Amino acid sequence: MNIRKWIVAARLRTLPLSLSAVLAGCFLGFGAIKDHQSIAGSLPLFLLIVITAILLQILSNFANDYGDAKSGVDAENRVGPKRGILRGEMTMTEMKKGIIAVTCLCLFFGSLSLIMAFGLDYLKILSFTILGALSIVAAITYTVGLVYGYKGLGDISVFIFFGLVSVMGSCFMISGDISTESIILGCAAGFMATLVLNVNNLRDYESDRVNGKKSLVVMMGLTGGKIYHGILLLGAICSMAAVLMYHFNQGWWTMLMLSMLPISVFSVFCINPVNTGAVLDPLLKKTSLSAAFVNILSGTFMALF
Repeated sequence: MNIRKWIVAARLRTLPLSLSAVLAGCFLGFGAIKDHQSIAGSLPLFLLIVITAILLQILSNFANDYGDAKSGVDAENRVGPKRGILRGEMTMTEMKKGIIAVTCLCLFFGSLSLIMAFGLDYLKILSFTILGALSIVAAITYTVGLVYGYKGLGDISVFIFFGLVSVMGSCFMISGDISTESIILGCAAGFMATLVLNVNNLRDYESDRVNGKKSLVVMMGLTGGKIYHGILLLGAICSMAAVLMYHFNQGWWTMLMLSMLPISVFSVFCINPVNTGAVLDPLLKKTSLSAAFVNILSGTFMALF
């Protein structure tokens, strides 16, 4: 088996952003415990949560590759990097098998994490099992089956699963509590994740419009998409300001708000009307890494102070 093509298809460069929100939630949970022995005992659970989060992102990437190729959205006129099926590195059948395999791994490691987190508390296990099942369904049906990602619903899904669920869910699994901070930080992470998605949609506006993918940017038009980008940035800044004012003293507030500067600069570049198409391609990685940095930094400080 050609391992390299699967590694490429997994698109490991997408992991920092999705994983950072989960890490932020876990760190917030560790900070709530404030007991070194309990924290040490939670490290195996932390590892299982991280593995499950990585697998869910890979599942989403595999499903997007398969769905975009099947629908014709991933065509030769695509502005971004060409994916495995389009390049001819793997067949549709191979990718379908990959989706099934990663789904099984998600179920396995997710189940282990729930048992370790909640023991015999069947109500909590049932609640998180449903949440986990929804996460898997959302990852697959973004471009396969329901294809809600082609109907302007991708943004709300990203906000919920890469923001609220990632932060609040991981925090609750570690600490057994959903704090006000986890809700606000989940909103901040959600806005930033949606901001990254919108960079992708702004970049692919022309090809998506031609190929029938109705992202919100296609629905609103390029000008509307750029205004929407500004609104998302404002939401991220306001959410981060709220959580920092709630948790930190004046000194930490100033320093952590400065961590929002890179993503703000990159967003202003994307909003500029003259910047369209392939020019935005480098901004996707920069915006994603900047958002991941903010998530991890804020989560770390919440755990320590």
